[in-house]
Amino acid sequence: MGERLTTDRRLWRLILASALAMFLVNLDFFAVQVALPDMARDLDTDINALQWVISGYMLSLAAFLIVGGRLADILGRKTWLILGTAIFGLSSLIGGFATSGEILIGMRILQGVGAAVLMPVCLAVVTNAFPAAKVQRAIGLVFGIAAIGQALGPLIGGVLTELASWRWVLWLNVPVAVLVIFLTVTSVRQSFDDSEGRKIDWGGLVLIVLSISLFTLGIDMAADWGWIAVGTLGLIAVGLLGFGLFIFWENRARPPLLDLSLFKIREFSVMTAAGAVGNSAGPAAIFLSTVYLQTGRGFSPIEAGVAFLLFSGGVAFTSQIAGRLEAYASWKVMVSALLIGGLGLVAMGVLIETLPLYLIASFFGGAGAGLAWTFASVVTQSVAPANKAGAASGVVLTILIGLGGVATAVAATLIAGGGGDGATVAPILLGFGVLELVTIPFVVIFGREPHKLPARAAT
Repeated sequence: MGERLTTDRRLWRLILASALAMFLVNLDFFAVQVALPDMARDLDTDINALQWVISGYMLSLAAFLIVGGRLADILGRKTWLILGTAIFGLSSLIGGFATSGEILIGMRILQGVGAAVLMPVCLAVVTNAFPAAKVQRAIGLVFGIAAIGQALGPLIGGVLTELASWRWVLWLNVPVAVLVIFLTVTSVRQSFDDSEGRKIDWGGLVLIVLSISLFTLGIDMAADWGWIAVGTLGLIAVGLLGFGLFIFWENRARPPLLDLSLFKIREFSVMTAAGAVGNSAGPAAIFLSTVYLQTGRGFSPIEAGVAFLLFSGGVAFTSQIAGRLEAYASWKVMVSALLIGGLGLVAMGVLIETLPLYLIASFFGGAGAGLAWTFASVVTQSVAPANKAGAASGVVLTILIGLGGVATAVAATLIAGGGGDGATVAPILLGFGVLELVTIPFVVIFGREPHKLPARAAT
């Protein structure tokens, strides 16, 4: 634990490039949440319609993560990191000039594609640069630095929105993106997965993008159409059917877009599933708290940003330490994440009318979500073959972020027409908290397998 991670300055710059790229995505996500009400007023639309600023972003992000991670393995991780960052920065620049909700939502969807390209590669370039014994610490450090964006995002978003304009929340991404590209060019070495050639599984690519997009779209549209509407159920059903076809296709494709053998690693499967449950409460709680504080309580953007510091601070705190928990059994760490987060959200629901206690409880809700999110990403990278790092990261992030997007859409549907008051928000927070708590036995039963570091594949 006391040994230095590396003495190579290039590797420190590589970590900084990866961390700033993740920081960019985190800062944007948390800052935009606080800016939503002002966006709605400025663009003359209602906040429920602008929920697509969040869910549309997460839809495209989830749909392209597996594709982004695998294509990075095939076409070059350094190239893909530069490309993803450029797309994210350019769409942020254009989005800041949006004159309608439709343009803004379109740019946010494009931002999601950029994030889907850069996020899995951030982890893959680190995984491939460090020996197996140091991968968890290195990735944990990336998440720790990136967590500063989570902690400061709500406050920065509130300050920029109230003192300048919500547009500066998006424009702030541009100089950070330029810095990430510079660091990537000067520190990251090109790497590929040459184990199965560089053929792209186009059939799998189309199936996974369409199936995830249609499924997520069905969940999102339920707020407008209703959960039992033909359109809603049809989109969800077609999405699930498409995903089934994708699994069937991938079992026969050579080489596959998604290496299904990853799920034969029990630790990979259990940590991904449990991390998705623990993390899903995070985006939903953020959306609910945004509506509650600014709509139900009448907070200004800056006041909401300050109040958010406790929740995002909890996320940042546990993200900082997740990479240094390799000495503990992974199932114990994940159980801790679910217990802390679950109890935190339950307390938020119970104490919602007592604002100081609600905000204190939010710290623990955020801490649980942050630990589940970060540790799931850290431990799955340490047990996956290094030559599949991009694909493995893409799979994990797809499941974590995709379920987070579904949870946000469900939360938005449940508060529709309720005005965002405490009586409307509290039961939803309680429900997400209970979901985390009932997942704990699953982790205890299926996750109790000794942790073994695999031999790293050559890259």
